[in-house]
Amino acid sequence: MTKVHQGDGAGQTARSAEWSTAITATTDQRVFVRGLALDEAIGRDPFPAVLLRLWRGDAPTEEEAALLGSCLVAAIDHGPLAPSAIAARTIASTRAAPMSALAGGILAFGELHGAVVSRAMAILAELPAQGSLETWAEETFAAERAAGRRLPGIGHRWHAHDLRAERLLQVAAPLSDGRHIEAVRALAEVVGHHAGRQVAVNVDGALAVALTALRLDPEYGDFAFAVARSFGLAAHIVEERTRERPMRMIDPTVAAYDGIGVPEPGKEAT
Repeated sequence: MTKVHQGDGAGQTARSAEWSTAITATTDQRVFVRGLALDEAIGRDPFPAVLLRLWRGDAPTEEEAALLGSCLVAAIDHGPLAPSAIAARTIASTRAAPMSALAGGILAFGELHGAVVSRAMAILAELPAQGSLETWAEETFAAERAAGRRLPGIGHRWHAHDLRAERLLQVAAPLSDGRHIEAVRALAEVVGHHAGRQVAVNVDGALAVALTALRLDPEYGDFAFAVARSFGLAAHIVEERTRERPMRMIDPTVAAYDGIGVPEPGKEAT
């Protein structure tokens, strides 16, 4: 067993019992993550590949790393009016430390925004290998409603059709068993039936399918979303600090966009 040393422990008044970790080992010159020497991985292995190895414990294939990268792209940002972005910008407007603003944005994640991927993955983990998906979806919907919860991964307050989710499901399809994709679509059908309107699979539902295909523990679902969205929050924080006046009143209902690359309303590609 390799011992992990972080300093000589001088000045300690008491020594705790020895414990172990299977994640990272640090030697005098090198850092090993799940057996991977980071100095060798730098410039060779893409970030999603190292992240997947860190979380899962084994080396991913190129296809698996690419799928995790697609997950990070899908969740990277959702505009300045997302609750986490509003929270981060509000804190940034006080000129608090940037990391405080990032922490505030992450703390805004909850059952209705940014922290339901793990629960969606847990639901998919209970999907039977055989049987009617329609029956399973109805039973799952009823159980979640009885518990006073919304069904995670289904519906969106802004998007009647979430193109991010649809594209991610397409990308995940070669690595998924197919039944999970059919399952989230069945859940959307059930919710739509009870709502009396068409309801889409959202990006959380697509992430649940993709991360399940990557054999990740459901506990990592919400972390994957938070890791991706942290990059978007960082952009909002820097823009708030460099472009806006301090302590401004931030309208949480509307924001004008003056960047590049967005088509005029009614002229979006289909």
